[in-house]
Amino acid sequence: DLKGSIPREIGNLSDLSSLIISYNGITGTIPDGLADLSHLEILHLHGNRLQGTVPRLTFKGQTKSSFIADCGSPSEFDTPLDCPDCTMCCNSQQECDVRESQTNFGKWASVIFGSAILALLLASTVFCAFGENFPTAGNALHAIGKDSAYSFFLSSSPIAWILAITVLATQALCFGFFIDEAKLEFGDDRMWRYSFFCPRNNLECRNESDVTSIGILFFVLLALIFLLVDILNGLKLVWGTSKYGFSKESFQIFVGGCSL
Repeated sequence: DLKGSIPREIGNLSDLSSLIISYNGITGTIPDGLADLSHLEILHLHGNRLQGTVPRLTFKGQTKSSFIADCGSPSEFDTPLDCPDCTMCCNSQQECDVRESQTNFGKWASVIFGSAILALLLASTVFCAFGENFPTAGNALHAIGKDSAYSFFLSSSPIAWILAITVLATQALCFGFFIDEAKLEFGDDRMWRYSFFCPRNNLECRNESDVTSIGILFFVLLALIFLLVDILNGLKLVWGTSKYGFSKESFQIFVGGCSL
């Protein structure tokens, strides 16, 4: 195993195209001269005890396994190695994942839910304005469910509305917690499960994730089947607001349908 630190003179190797020093005992920081290596195509620094920041690299990684460093969590140090140009980050457990996995699920969830609510609000407004007689759920209380906290939205009692809003807000907070924990942040130790493993003496990392397209498809289908009745009843309630026009009852049913 190699030990010691990376020499500052490495920046003088202007024609260097590959620097593979992974899984050694190299310590210290990474010299700024690394940024001068304009022909560097492969940089593997993972599996060492390096700290600080990897300089911005002139040549951008062409594959997922081009630039790898210990910039994932958990780390052997308080703060993982900072590598803004790395294509893949590994943690102290030799688990790795690609930078492109850093999806802002919270942003996408907000956009999807916000768009759905706006679409339902627009549809309900159009139905009320033109008085279209769309199929309704018949009995709003039956559609929402007598045992559901959302049924409190059909009540005229302020206390019932407070209870319903509290339940809805609590569910939103729990949903937000799971969305936040599902987001990959290399600088924080989260519940995200790293998918790649970068073995010794191999330039390419392999994907060891159990998640497949077929699995995702079955999950979506099972979720739709499980939620289909509530989705249909909720849509019928929103469509049924046209029956009451612009009124208090219409607003209550709309809120109950959207919540459902």
